[in-house]
Amino acid sequence: MAPKQQILIGLGSNISPKENLRQAATMLREHLPDIRFSSVYRTAAREVETQEDFLNAVAQATTEKSPEQIHLILQSIEQSLGKAPPYRFGPRTIDLDLLLYGDLISNTKDLILPHPRMHERRFVLEPLCELVDPQTTHPVVKKSWKELFKKTKNQACVKTLVVL
Repeated sequence: MAPKQQILIGLGSNISPKENLRQAATMLREHLPDIRFSSVYRTAAREVETQEDFLNAVAQATTEKSPEQIHLILQSIEQSLGKAPPYRFGPRTIDLDLLLYGDLISNTKDLILPHPRMHERRFVLEPLCELVDPQTTHPVVKKSWKELFKKTKNQACVKTLVVL
């Protein structure tokens, strides 16, 4: 049996976001019983700005499942919630990204770990810092989460009252 690994998952939605985030959280709990969720944050769309704001959160769990198994679970949840963005970075019912799998560094066709843009995004870093020690470091960039978060303070990101 594989040793348990700490994983972090990013969640985002801008189509019926409260409902879709809550449904995704319920489905994630079925696969990862010890999962914990950060606060939920409202953020403006980034790459394509002419769409509704997103609600984002980060989840933390431990698992013996492989990164590939977790990735398939996330994809199946996205499919069941109707993820079908009309274009790259377009509106979506749900977006689930495996951000970290322990300290694993991987770059395959299907899965890049750590998530390649997570260290540039406040909507990932702020909730992530609620769940992990902010003094620990990004496995590739080798800077603390706190230091990376400080560099994104200019990005609008507001904590909401939504609870997962």
